[in-house]
Amino acid sequence: IASVHPADGDQALAELERVAKLGVKQIKLHPNSQEFDVADPAVARVTARCGELGLAVLFDSFNPLDPGQLGKLLALSMKQPGTKFVFAHMGFSQFRETGVYALLKKMGTPGNVWFDLSAIAVFYAGSPVQDELVWTMRRIGMDRILFGSDWPTETPANALAAVRALRLTPEEQRMVLHDNIVG
Repeated sequence: IASVHPADGDQALAELERVAKLGVKQIKLHPNSQEFDVADPAVARVTARCGELGLAVLFDSFNPLDPGQLGKLLALSMKQPGTKFVFAHMGFSQFRETGVYALLKKMGTPGNVWFDLSAIAVFYAGSPVQDELVWTMRRIGMDRILFGSDWPTETPANALAAVRALRLTPEEQRMVLHDNIVG
C-alpha cells in the first residue's frame, strides 16, 4: 500500500505509475488527515488513474466533519466503474448510510465497491446496535465486506475477535475473513 496527495496533480499521477511498477496494489487516501474534499476533481483524477493502473483505492470513509463524505465516495465510485474502491470503517457511526449501496446495486451500480470492518467491528461488537450493523452488512452483501483491523489503533487479534463476536454464520465469516479478499 502506498499513498499520494490528490493536490499534487501531475506529480501524484507520476508517483502512482512509479509505485505500480514496484508492485504496489493499493493506494490509501485519507480525506481527514490529508485534508481534502472527496468531491475535488483532483481526487477523481487520482482514482481514475489508479483504475487504469490496476490499483485499488482504500478510502477512510468516516469524516465526522463532513457528513456528506459517504455520498461523495459512492458518487465517485459510480462514475469510475473501472476502479476498485474499499471504504474503510464502513462509514463508522454512519454505517446505516452504507446500506444505500444495496439499493444502488439494484439500480445497476458497478460492483466495484467493498467495505472493510476496521475499527467498526471492534467498536460495535457486543453493543446494542450490533444486530443492526450485521443486518446492514447482509443488505449490502457479505461478498462486499472485508476484514480490517485499523492497526495500530486496534490489533489484528482484537479485530478478529470482534468479527467473530458479530455472530456471523460460518460461511459469512469465511467470506469476510478470507474469500472476499482473495477472490
